Amino acid sequence: MQPANKINSFEAIVHRLKKTLPDSIETYHTNQTSTYPLIKIVLGKGNPQRVLISAGIHGDEPGSVESLLSFLQDEHYLPYINNWEITLLPCINPHGYEFGTRENHQGKDLNRLFKVDEPPIEVFFAQSILSIPFELTIELHEDNESTGYYLYQKGIDAKDDELGIEILDAIKNIMPINLDDEIDGSSADHGVIGKNIDISTMDWWPMALYGLSKGVERCLTLETASQFDMATRVNAHLTAIKTALNYFSNKR
Repeated sequence: MQPANKINSFEAIVHRLKKTLPDSIETYHTNQTSTYPLIKIVLGKGNPQRVLISAGIHGDEPGSVESLLSFLQDEHYLPYINNWEITLLPCINPHGYEFGTRENHQGKDLNRLFKVDEPPIEVFFAQSILSIPFELTIELHEDNESTGYYLYQKGIDAKDDELGIEILDAIKNIMPINLDDEIDGSSADHGVIGKNIDISTMDWWPMALYGLSKGVERCLTLETASQFDMATRVNAHLTAIKTALNYFSNKR
């Protein structure tokens, strides 16, 4: 059953984006029960390095959306715009965002449906963008049960496993790191999850692992802790994004 009251405004997101980057927004309409457009922004088209940054696939994680909006509005992308083609999906699940639900308007957890034959339109939209190769994907999430920041990472080169620790080292003075040995049912090593994940044995894929199957060099799923105030959550995510981009910039 659809929730009775909206708790966030997707229209406000669109307004902020149009005010910030009016010439860079592409919208796709779902033509299904949900009437919300799906939004893509591309900055630095044609640059040699390519990154996809996404937020809001779970609608009850507003900190992820706010972090991506801050990345744009406060121009955190400017140091990277000469070398990176930056593709951004500010809010993959607009209905869930407005009503504060993890699922979309059909009651589906979008981040569990990247391996099904007929995915929801929001998943199909994200898959279509991942049809071309990205060096790096960064997905912004938040966890309302975690005591601190943590992340998932997976990639084609084990040497890049050091990136996860670099990110957490950069964040530890902003937000505590979740140092539990097990986080959300997965084995963790000092806040990093992913070492023991074998995507070939999984019945379902989240967006990150779908990207990996399409040749993404390194996929990151970043989890800030909801118990902290919004400014702290955003600061942690922005620091993580910039650390990842700097790491890959320095590899070239």
